[in-house]
Amino acid sequence: MFYPENKLRASWDFFVLAITVLGAIVIPLSVVFDYFTSDTAASVLLITPAVFIADILVQFNTGFYRLGKIVTKRSSVALRYLKRWFTLDLLAALPMGLVFRIFFPAAGTLSLLLTLNPLLKLIHSGTTLYRIGGTRVNPAILRLVLLIFWILLVAHLVSCGWILISSNPENLTPVPLYIRAFYWTITTLTTIGYGDITPTGSMQTIFVIFIELLGAAMYGMIIGNIANLIANINVAKSQYKDKLDKINAFLNYRNIPYDLQRKINDYYNYLWESRRGYDEAAVIQDLPIALKTTVALQINREIIEKVPLFQSASEDLIREIVLNLKPVVFTPGDTIVTAGEVGFQMYFISQGSVDVLSADEHTVYATLTAGQFFGEIALLLSMPRTATIRAREYCDLYRLDKENFDRVIQRYPDFAERINELAEKRKAEIEAIQQTKDQETKERDIPEEIEEIQAEHTGGAVTLRWNWVKDLRRYEVIRRDPRTGKWVYLEKNALEPNVTDPQPDTDRPTLYRIRAIKTSGPGAWSKTLAVEPAAEEESETE
Repeated sequence: MFYPENKLRASWDFFVLAITVLGAIVIPLSVVFDYFTSDTAASVLLITPAVFIADILVQFNTGFYRLGKIVTKRSSVALRYLKRWFTLDLLAALPMGLVFRIFFPAAGTLSLLLTLNPLLKLIHSGTTLYRIGGTRVNPAILRLVLLIFWILLVAHLVSCGWILISSNPENLTPVPLYIRAFYWTITTLTTIGYGDITPTGSMQTIFVIFIELLGAAMYGMIIGNIANLIANINVAKSQYKDKLDKINAFLNYRNIPYDLQRKINDYYNYLWESRRGYDEAAVIQDLPIALKTTVALQINREIIEKVPLFQSASEDLIREIVLNLKPVVFTPGDTIVTAGEVGFQMYFISQGSVDVLSADEHTVYATLTAGQFFGEIALLLSMPRTATIRAREYCDLYRLDKENFDRVIQRYPDFAERINELAEKRKAEIEAIQQTKDQETKERDIPEEIEEIQAEHTGGAVTLRWNWVKDLRRYEVIRRDPRTGKWVYLEKNALEPNVTDPQPDTDRPTLYRIRAIKTSGPGAWSKTLAVEPAAEEESETE
């Protein structure tokens, strides 16, 4: 007994369909061109009944689904097949036309019509096609292919009928004769009718009238079906465009700023590119728990394999975690969690990356990517968020709420202990990184020591000049008092990189030191600069 989803059975169905299509093409040609004696036609006429009879035996030995269960009881399978397709398959399998042609050559037209009985198998070719490719190919595309097939098959049969009725008055060879007949068929069925090929005699006229009526009926049916199929060939995209049009109409009606409208449109475009606009939770909402678990595992398998947290977890735990994950999307620059707020969710990164920022959002502690998670510290240790998390790009995350998380880990104490250890470790890492970053920031903000100080005598005064220090708050300049030997302030709040000493020493070198002051604190004092008195410099020059 074969199962309905058996791959060997699917291959057999495809083979039977191919033989049926081949017979539908070759057998009418054999009738009108009397090719029964040719090797190709003879092979098709002999093989087709044999394959169809074998298919009847296969059908009697193939189970079927009833209310979700596979029925393999032979009597039930046979009764179902006898009620549905047996009579039609038997009529298609019997070589009645060949028998009449051999034993009753005088039957004439009846013999020709009976020869076409294998074409009856085409009636459920559509069912076979959907069964083979229905889950792999878009149903709208399958319907379009099937419609085109039937149009071409009808045109082929009408062409053969025209050849049979009109015979061959111009003594054309078979190929030109068939092309000419096919041309007439297309122009007639499409209601174009150039009139270059016209019927003669009552039989041809009646045949043409029938074909014209058929063409008129087919024309409307074909236009309607093709328009409907093309419109529904991608239902998801059509629904997505309709939704986006409604959203844009609302945004324009409410006078939402253009930049915000652009961001909203980019968000929906990302949803379409990443998940074809579907909400995963809504899609699997109505499934039974077993199927819901299987689908959820299939969807989230990639993230589960990436997250080290789940690598040694039990299958039962993974199933429960997966069922409670909620997909969320964040756009570039979105703040996912804020430092200081009480957290009730943890997040797993499926795609994209996020920055872990300090509370003031000026320092990046770390960047997390696909397969990593965050938010477990506040979730497990009942404390405010220790950092701000911001999306660097479009991020596909899975959120696990505290209520569901607590319910799950209560049943798995070993896992709860492990994730608590990871939370404590993550907390210590962030604190260490924060201390290091703060120290580096402080050291980086302290002004460097001022160098390359230049002194210039101007009218008995000394003017000191040095290089500008970026992000400066002020400068401090001190000089050595020769009487006490102590350093005293020459200037405490210099805003420019120059200071003038109006009364430098006239009998000994004057000593100066300078430092820069920023908001973070003062820099180091410069090296001592000794400036000789002006009179001594002039005498040395002379």
